[in-house]
Amino acid sequence: MSVDQGNSGNKSTTDQRLDLSAAELAPRLLVNAVVVPPSPIATPGRQSASGVLTSDGTFVEQSISWTTSTQPVNRAPELPAEIGHLPGRYIFGGVLYGHFGHFIVESLARLWALDAQGVSADGMLFTPKMVTFPDAAVQKLQPLGALLGLRLPIVIARGPVRVDELYVPSQGFGMNDLIEGTPAFRSFMNTHAGASVAPAGAEKLYISRSQLPRDRGSILGEYKLEQYLRDEGYDIFHPQKAKPDEQIARYKAARLIVGVDCSPFHMLGYVGNSGQNAAVILRRSMTVGNVLARQLVAFKGMRAQEHDCLLDDWLPMPGSRPSRSSWGEVDFPKLHAALLASGHIKNPTPWPVLTPDERAAELARL
Repeated sequence: MSVDQGNSGNKSTTDQRLDLSAAELAPRLLVNAVVVPPSPIATPGRQSASGVLTSDGTFVEQSISWTTSTQPVNRAPELPAEIGHLPGRYIFGGVLYGHFGHFIVESLARLWALDAQGVSADGMLFTPKMVTFPDAAVQKLQPLGALLGLRLPIVIARGPVRVDELYVPSQGFGMNDLIEGTPAFRSFMNTHAGASVAPAGAEKLYISRSQLPRDRGSILGEYKLEQYLRDEGYDIFHPQKAKPDEQIARYKAARLIVGVDCSPFHMLGYVGNSGQNAAVILRRSMTVGNVLARQLVAFKGMRAQEHDCLLDDWLPMPGSRPSRSSWGEVDFPKLHAALLASGHIKNPTPWPVLTPDERAAELARL
């Protein structure tokens, strides 16, 4: 365990790359470190000037949060003129997101430090993604984090604060090329995530998006897919209507899981098991489905695959590229064949394509 008061060296974030294979396993312990949140008067942007400075104002590169290995979320801030004081010992958690998927993937990426030898702390200290991060959101995230192993209070740096002692762990997880995580992070999640929740629910589970707001995106004719899967014995599950412990219970109980690409698959990757078979249906022309399947394999060793049956992407105007708000048009006969081959369905009768009237009705609804 290294203990620092300053002089760590400082390089630009633009020429760096996060390599999880070379990540440190010992969190760095700083004395009188300064945690700087985004400035309330700064121009909004992807890379906010925020993170951790040593006592002498040197940026701690280990406090950079990364979405992928080449996409840093924050950059070095200046040493503020006015700094508050936070007494005690904390673990730096990185950037706190309010969005479910970003929270469980990116905000919890340093949780492994809770099991690191000799580490004890009064709380997990975050910089907020949004400057006006509401307390009500923290109250919702705290029990969700606790179910996944976050056994410390969530604390937000609302302004620059000097912390008596601060552990700064390296990031252990992320999106795209970071999706397999580090051994320490996988071990932490496989030990703690959902450990207090017993399996409960159907063996065949479809994770639905049909009752989400339209701007959250899905596939055209999802109602037809739901009916096809009901006929195969699937339970249609709407995770946004269930409490986190119920979500975990359902994901632990299921043997066959189908869903369009969505954040709940990250939760399945934390709490699932090697006996499961998951099918991720691509709903947008992005790499998300394959990434989710890779996490399920890396964390749990389960059978998991992406089914890319897209015919087209439908974007909300003035959209210019597929995103979380776009809608995918899928080839239903091809999807049927893929799910039949992956062992998720048994009826050999192909599913028909959407009729022109069904397709028009879906587009009109959107």
